[in-house]
Amino acid sequence: MKERLRELAPSPLWDAAARVRDWSRRARYLRERWPRPLGTRPPIELAICAIFRDEGRYLAEWVTFHRLQGVERFYLYENRSSDDWRPEIEPEIDAGIVEVIHFPFVPAQGRAYEDCLRRHRDDARWIAFIDVDEFLFSPSGNPLPDVLQEFDMHPGVVVSRRTYGTNGFENPPDGLVIENYLTRAADDHPGNRWVKSIVNPRSTEGWGSAHHFRLRGRPVGEDGRPVDYLLREPTVDLLRINHYYAKSVAEYRYKEVRPAATTGEPQLDRDPIPEDIVHDELILQFAPALREALSRR
Repeated sequence: MKERLRELAPSPLWDAAARVRDWSRRARYLRERWPRPLGTRPPIELAICAIFRDEGRYLAEWVTFHRLQGVERFYLYENRSSDDWRPEIEPEIDAGIVEVIHFPFVPAQGRAYEDCLRRHRDDARWIAFIDVDEFLFSPSGNPLPDVLQEFDMHPGVVVSRRTYGTNGFENPPDGLVIENYLTRAADDHPGNRWVKSIVNPRSTEGWGSAHHFRLRGRPVGEDGRPVDYLLREPTVDLLRINHYYAKSVAEYRYKEVRPAATTGEPQLDRDPIPEDIVHDELILQFAPALREALSRR
């Protein structure tokens, strides 16, 4: 349809419309970046929203890793956990870095995301909606807020993943997730085509699914081109999520019978454990700083 309109419209008219569109985007960008009180620049550059259940053993590493990537706030929704998760992130809760909301609803994920958007629409420039088994970073090593400045005129950015299996662990190993799981599925694994969203909450009309949101405008991929929420060629050159989908065999089996946050039903139809065939140590560039930060907690 867009291509047909372009054929019918005179070239000067089409160019003028494009200039108006660009100026409109720039005006929104400037308004959101002006310092208070003259404008509406949010005080937080990047936040993460996530819902979790029985993930206590991984919360300290996950939060600390993302703090190293430049995330300033965490809006976490605790959904009917049975483990002792609070001591793992007590320092960040006390410091106001992590906000935890008890959220016992079933199903819970969509409601939690809608609640986060309502509460924090004006608090953060960007909110990334990911899971606790996903680690978001830039392969360049640059802080995420710096990378996201390239996308300021867009309502959202979608990020592709690289998917990890069990790496031969029958039971949860000691140590860091990012150091234990270093072999993953191939780049063309079907799970890598699904994306997660980093959105401008003021340009977000609501939750769509675990993978996308209803935006005023189309999101873009890391190459700046408009996309939907299933990528044909899932690149991870600028932005990437390591998705530790299975972890150990025991944890994968537990997640099969645990109610899913999206539906409230057991996940017996989960995707099979991916085959780990690619050795990938890219994330280890952050391991020394992560270990040091965890030792200081």
